[in-house]
Amino acid sequence: MTNPPVKITLEYDGSAYHGWQRQPNRRTVQGELEEALSLICREPISVAGQGRTDRGVHAEGQVAHAFIGAEDVDLPDLMKRLNGLLGSTCQVRELVLEEEGFHARYSAISRHYRYQITRESSPLRRRTHWYVKDRLDIEKIREACTLCHGEHDFGVFCSHSKDQPHTRCTVTAFTLDEKGAIVTFRIAANRFLHNMVRRLIGEMVLIGRGRHSVELFRSRLDSPGPAEAGLTAPPHGLFLERVVYPMANTASENS
Repeated sequence: MTNPPVKITLEYDGSAYHGWQRQPNRRTVQGELEEALSLICREPISVAGQGRTDRGVHAEGQVAHAFIGAEDVDLPDLMKRLNGLLGSTCQVRELVLEEEGFHARYSAISRHYRYQITRESSPLRRRTHWYVKDRLDIEKIREACTLCHGEHDFGVFCSHSKDQPHTRCTVTAFTLDEKGAIVTFRIAANRFLHNMVRRLIGEMVLIGRGRHSVELFRSRLDSPGPAEAGLTAPPHGLFLERVVYPMANTASENS
């Protein structure tokens, strides 16, 4: 009989990794997590993530799951040992024994991302904020953000890949908060396409600079056809904040 899956919630500094997905001869989050689990459990352990983060993208609440062969696994001890092996750039924040059938990717009902921009040069923010020195029209950007709410085809705002059955996503929130030199975007949806958040943020900056209009953005939403050339925001300003699951599937929800 297979033991129930263990849900793993992780925080990591994306600048230390070549993204989430395991790659040969590259340092990745999935690769290091699997290596640490396999060493502790003394058997090969595979980990499935809720989705991939690109090289340089950070996470406060990345979620994965694994099947641990040992019965009655001591989760607090496992978490302590994992964090000892993973080091300072990646840490496990929570381990939960889930119900049978739980899947980090397919059980998720929403993902929440944050993107940070600074409008003044700062050595302390250079790895966590995109420096945009131009003046931005915040109200026009907010107007464009609201157009994304609901279900739309975001095909022109993503990098297409073969594992995407379609390019429609339902956005439940897309907000902008301005405090001094810091502009923070938050976006939540049932699913995200590859590079979708970064391309949307790039488009918002073009609108804020006055190089693209809100009307142009409206016309590109739900437009069929391949992705169009545009501005892609750099990865280091992007954070995966949390992944939400139905309450029936999880003992707790991270904020």
